[in-house]
Amino acid sequence: MIIILLLALWLPVTIDKILDFSAFQSGILNQPFPDLLGYILIYLLPVLEIATVATLVVSRFQKLGLTMSISLLTAFSTYIAIALLGTWEQLPCGCGSVINGMNWMQHLILNLTFLILSVWGLYLWNQQRGSKVGDDTVAGGSAKRRL
Repeated sequence: MIIILLLALWLPVTIDKILDFSAFQSGILNQPFPDLLGYILIYLLPVLEIATVATLVVSRFQKLGLTMSISLLTAFSTYIAIALLGTWEQLPCGCGSVINGMNWMQHLILNLTFLILSVWGLYLWNQQRGSKVGDDTVAGGSAKRRL
């Protein structure tokens, strides 16, 4: 269920960046950081988001997908929190999709909610995988030695 909720976030925002690339590019270049960083992010963010979606979909790579989701949401949430502290006089939103209609506080709450979901998903992933390790090993034997 957590994977589905994360896909409900990452799919639309990723598709929006790709379909309306010029608006995304303009939004990023209007942010209060150096243009060089903006040009890097214009291409890096969609690639990272596509990779996040792809790894969340393939069960073998879901741990990586959850980790990528945590990383991206942490970065985005940190940026928004710094903005909310009044670091910059004016801060245009370079976001698309549903997020575009939100104010900065709503955006931060949304990001933190999905960040918590991502962390919880990673925790559950580790719990599920951890509980299966060694289930069919010989007592006192190596975890590699199976019955």
